[in-house]
Amino acid sequence: MANIMTVLNMLEEIEISMKNLYQWLSEEFSDDLELYRFFQRMSREEETHAGMVRYQKRLIRQNPDSFDEVSVDLSELREFLQFISSIPEKQSNLTAEKALKLAIELEGMDEERMYRDVIVESYPALKELIHNLTRSDEEHCVFLKNFARRYLDASPSAENKKH
Repeated sequence: MANIMTVLNMLEEIEISMKNLYQWLSEEFSDDLELYRFFQRMSREEETHAGMVRYQKRLIRQNPDSFDEVSVDLSELREFLQFISSIPEKQSNLTAEKALKLAIELEGMDEERMYRDVIVESYPALKELIHNLTRSDEEHCVFLKNFARRYLDASPSAENKKH
């Protein structure tokens, strides 16, 4: 069991960690304007996602008695957060292709979505807000995959492009 604010705090931390990761990637590829701009945009979108979570937290603070404990194990969220935070120190000789594949892998993980579902099940009043965040995330993933496909198809040497 966990307090809903604890779950939302962790989701916000994940969004901020992803924002920071994309910011780091943009700096790693600052010599490639297209890739730099792409990762900057991804970073801004993650900040928008964090803002959506902060809005949900404000709603809960306004009605704290309406929300009880959530039946959830936070260990997977903690592990995911630690994994994201460790990437910059573990990645060396990162190519454009590896960076894009890493982003696709991270965006495809289900940790955030699983906890969003738990929140909706526990608090149906947040369903539309959670749905908007999920839809934004899905659009984010489509943009990422389309960019990666286009970029890698246009740059056969992307595998060798290093930061």
